Amino acid sequence: MSCLTEKYCSLMLALCASACLSGADAYSTTFARGKWDPSMWIPVKSPRFSYVGEMVQFDDHIMNRTPELSDEEIFRKHAADVYSCLMLKRKFTGSSVISSTMSFDHRMAPLIVIAPQIGKSADGRAEHREHYEIVLFDDGINIWRHLWKDGRPSWYRAAFLMTKFEPGKRYRLEVRLSCTKNGRSLTVSCGGKIFGYRDDNLPDSYYVGVTGCEGRNRFYDFSVTEK
Repeated sequence: MSCLTEKYCSLMLALCASACLSGADAYSTTFARGKWDPSMWIPVKSPRFSYVGEMVQFDDHIMNRTPELSDEEIFRKHAADVYSCLMLKRKFTGSSVISSTMSFDHRMAPLIVIAPQIGKSADGRAEHREHYEIVLFDDGINIWRHLWKDGRPSWYRAAFLMTKFEPGKRYRLEVRLSCTKNGRSLTVSCGGKIFGYRDDNLPDSYYVGVTGCEGRNRFYDFSVTEK
């Protein structure tokens, strides 16, 4: 084999390997200091609250900004002012697996967000409209569907798993979004537990991200795998 042919084959193998990786992992990052690109993410506020929360950088994770108070006091008196959400600017289409390694203090509540669109508040800030929240907390996992009608938000718990998760322990929350001709569903797994949720209102085109709320929440990584 000639030197030129060898170089061509090596190049093609490298390109094929790169294509396989891009097809498998649409997006993947750690949230360790200096290891992720904040410009690829946008802070999004809740229409229920007047502020845009912030994520604070630590050595191996990010955490929603919270006051220097006890866990119980934050939960009881400050649940409305610790909400922090980051959404990827990129939009995804079709079936995928969305996952994040996360932990919480005290009781709750780190979560994965799936949103068909991101709106704007009256003063022009990014703000949620209709979206889904897949929420980890000490007593299980909730799926909340948030609606938007006539300029007002509403929400309801669409599905849930009742089990125990431990504060301070890292868990990998995985959400499999399936969009097929037979319908749409979420399959949620975490800590060896798994359950499914069927909802044909799930979007086929969507933004994804994470939210920390109601207490101290840590996020260590995030990935989206196209299926």
